[in-house]
Amino acid sequence: MTRTEGPTAREEALDSAQGWLLVALGVCMLTTIWGTLFTFTVYASRLSAAFGLSGLQTSSVFSITTAVFLISGGIFGVVAARLPLRPVVAAAGVGLVAVAAGFQVVDSYVGVLVVFALLGMTAGTAFIVVVSLVPQWFDAYEGSAMGLTLTGNGLGVLTFPFVWLWLFDRVDFRLAFAAVTGAAALVVFASSVVYRRPPGGSTDAPDVDLAWLRWRVGDRQFLVAATGYALLWAWYYVLSSQLVDILTANGIDTTVAAGAFGIVGGVSIVARVGGGFIGDRVGQRDVFASCVILAAASVVVLPAIGSRLSLYVVLVGFGIGNGTLAALWSPIVLGRFGTENATATVGLLNTAIAGSAFLAPLAVSALRRITGSYTAPLVSLSVITVVGVALFYWGTASEHSVSI
Repeated sequence: MTRTEGPTAREEALDSAQGWLLVALGVCMLTTIWGTLFTFTVYASRLSAAFGLSGLQTSSVFSITTAVFLISGGIFGVVAARLPLRPVVAAAGVGLVAVAAGFQVVDSYVGVLVVFALLGMTAGTAFIVVVSLVPQWFDAYEGSAMGLTLTGNGLGVLTFPFVWLWLFDRVDFRLAFAAVTGAAALVVFASSVVYRRPPGGSTDAPDVDLAWLRWRVGDRQFLVAATGYALLWAWYYVLSSQLVDILTANGIDTTVAAGAFGIVGGVSIVARVGGGFIGDRVGQRDVFASCVILAAASVVVLPAIGSRLSLYVVLVGFGIGNGTLAALWSPIVLGRFGTENATATVGLLNTAIAGSAFLAPLAVSALRRITGSYTAPLVSLSVITVVGVALFYWGTASEHSVSI
C-alpha cells in the first residue's frame, strides 16, 4: 500500500495549485532579490557618499557581493539538500533582517563589505532554493512555470530603480536600504511558510556528502554541461558591465545607451514566459540553444551598431537570449541529472558561473586595450558563447543519445 501511495501523491501534486503558489512567491522573491542586488548603478553614488568610499572601494563591494552570491548560493544549495526547505528559507529571511539592521550600525569600508557579503549569501541561498524547487512541482508545465518564476529577475531590474529613487527623495540611504531589504525579508518569511519539496520523492536518493560530490563531479557529462553553462553566461556579464561603453564608442547617445540594458530586461520578461511555453512543446534543449545562439549573433554585430533602429533590433536579440536562458537551464539540468538532491545539483551549476562573471569582463577589457576596439573582443566572446552552448547541449543530452 505504501509503495502505491507515494507515486499517487506525487502525481497529484505535479502541476497543482500548490505549485503555482510557489511560482507566485518565487516571482516575488526574485523581484526583491534582483531589485536589491542588481541595481547597483542606481545607488552606487549614494553608497559612496554615505560611507566615504572611493570609487574603487565601491566597485569592490559590488564585485565581492556578486562573487558571494554565486559561490555561497552554490555551497548552501549543497548543504540545503540535506535539510528541510522551510527552515533554510526562513534562515535566509533572518539573514536579510540582519542586513537591514547591520546597515544602521556599520560605519567603515570593512563593515559595509561584511553587510554586503551577508546580503549576497542570503540572497544566493534563496535564489538557489527557488530555481531548484519550482521545476520539481511541474511536469506538463515545467518550462512555463520556470519561465514565469524567473520574470522576477527582469521585474526587479525594471522596477527597483524607481523604488530607490522614490525612497531617496524621502529618507537617507541607510533607511532606504533597510526598507528594501526589510521588504525582501518579509517576502522570504512568507515563502518559508509554504516552501517544501513535493510529496512522494525518492527515498533512495543518496545523501549529499563528499562521496556524492565526487560522484557528481566525476560524471563527464555533468562536467561538460557545467563548463558550457559557465561559458554561455559570459556575454551577459560583459554587457551588464560594459554595454554603455560599447555603445557610446559607436557614437550612440549616452542617455540612450544608459537605458539599453533596461530594454534587454524588459524583453527578457516576455522571453522567459514565451521561451518556457515553447520549450514545453518543441523541446527545451533545442529552444534554449537556438535563443542563446541568437544572443551570440547579436554580440558579433554589436560593434557595428550606429543607429537607434539597429540597436533596438540587437537589444531584442539579447533579451530573447537572456530570457530563454534563464527560464530553461534549470529544467534542462534537472531533467537530465534528476530531481533527487536538486538543490545541490543546481547549486553546483550556479557556482560554475562565478569564474565567467569575473574573468569575461576583464578579458574583454584587456583585449580591447590591446586591439584598440571592441570588435575582436566581442567576436571572441561570441565564439565562446557558441562553444558554451555546444558543450551544454551535449552535456545535457540523454545517456542513450550520447552512447549513440
